[in-house]
Amino acid sequence: MDNKAQLAEKLKAANNVLVTVSNSPSVDQLAACIGMTIWLNKMGKHATAVFSGDIPNTLEFLEPEETLEKNTDSLRDFIIALDKSKADKLRYKVEDRVVKIFITPYRTSLSAADLEFSQGDFNIDAIVAIGVTKQEDLDQAIVAHGRILHDAVVTTINTSESGDIGSINWRDSSASSLCELVYDLCLVIDAQQIDPQIATALLTGIVAETNRFSNDRTTPNTMSTAAALMAAGANQQLVANKLADSLEQVQPKTSPKNDDGTLQIGHSDTAGQAETMSEPTTNPVVPDNDKTLSNRMITEPPALGGQLTANSLNQDDLEPSTDPLSLPPVDTAQLLSREPLTPIVGEPQPSDIPTVQPSPGPGVDSNLSLGTETDKDNQTLSEIEQAVDSPHLRGAQDQPDQEQNGDSSMANTQPEGPDDTKSLEFNPANFGIEDDPDISADSPPQVPPPIISPDFLPPEPPPGK
Repeated sequence: MDNKAQLAEKLKAANNVLVTVSNSPSVDQLAACIGMTIWLNKMGKHATAVFSGDIPNTLEFLEPEETLEKNTDSLRDFIIALDKSKADKLRYKVEDRVVKIFITPYRTSLSAADLEFSQGDFNIDAIVAIGVTKQEDLDQAIVAHGRILHDAVVTTINTSESGDIGSINWRDSSASSLCELVYDLCLVIDAQQIDPQIATALLTGIVAETNRFSNDRTTPNTMSTAAALMAAGANQQLVANKLADSLEQVQPKTSPKNDDGTLQIGHSDTAGQAETMSEPTTNPVVPDNDKTLSNRMITEPPALGGQLTANSLNQDDLEPSTDPLSLPPVDTAQLLSREPLTPIVGEPQPSDIPTVQPSPGPGVDSNLSLGTETDKDNQTLSEIEQAVDSPHLRGAQDQPDQEQNGDSSMANTQPEGPDDTKSLEFNPANFGIEDDPDISADSPPQVPPPIISPDFLPPEPPPGK
């Protein structure tokens, strides 16, 4: 017979059962203790669960105070002793919440002085220690009365391979939790006694140990057990909601972030090697006695220097910004202004640049002077065209006027004077001008109106003029 069967037979024969846990129990241990105690009492046993420590708030929905007791006083009889020669017969009666004991005296009268009161031995047939692997791990309420462990049969239920403190030790490392083992024990003895309260308690331990069925302890048998408990009335929604906060608290926590400006630096211990620094630092790091680097206050934040950019290159190596909105305003001179531009500091002045006279075009005397800038500014458009021999004038001179009567062309210009400057002879007939009696041969030649190109734009007068 295996250990589970031996434990089942012992519980069937026992009347008074003590169920307990370790001195630092888990949620699974407490849930299994509550579920098993309620189940034994429903079978007509006198089961008592003892835990003297603080019950976590997570299990408040299981109403542990209704099942768990802080001490073992209820496991001992209260004895009233009386000289038998003074008693004839005994009887008791229960009235409301009071138990009355009636003693009929024999040929005498009785008083309180005739009675003796004392505590009897622990009335325990079997002890079930859930999740306890060593005797010193038992709850202090049990250890305080060593006689309990000697007078009763001690049994244990564990999911670990160790733990032989009792005469019957049932271990199963393949189970997900202690609550799963308690459910298997209930199937062997009497599964019909599992009600919604017991099922909810056992499901709580399974959900807690498997981290809501997400770790490697979850097996097909675990899922089948959870399904059977839900079929028996376990409140799965209540268990999931109540354990959500507690499961987050048992997750590994990272070290809190320091807001006092300190920086934690971790290094592996390299024996026989010493760190050398090429330059002294204002905040040296000195190993302490535990061979870890001590924290040092950082007085200045790290910086690369210069303007903060999205790269680590030197600011001098970066191209200047070409954003036109970020450039300083520049006073642009009017292109059509006749006023001289203000010289820019650092640029060559007009006096430093050698003057280059443009070469005269065809038909223009090389000795013809175009004058200075001031003279050119005072010239008219017709004078400029005559000075540069504009194609507009030559086109007008060479093209015959088909609409006139007999005049065919304009007179050719002949050089005149010692400087060999060409003069233009004006023929009014070429421009449809009638003979004017006031014009004589000695009158100066009339200059025809200039032919202006349609693409030509007149110069814009300077501002203020």
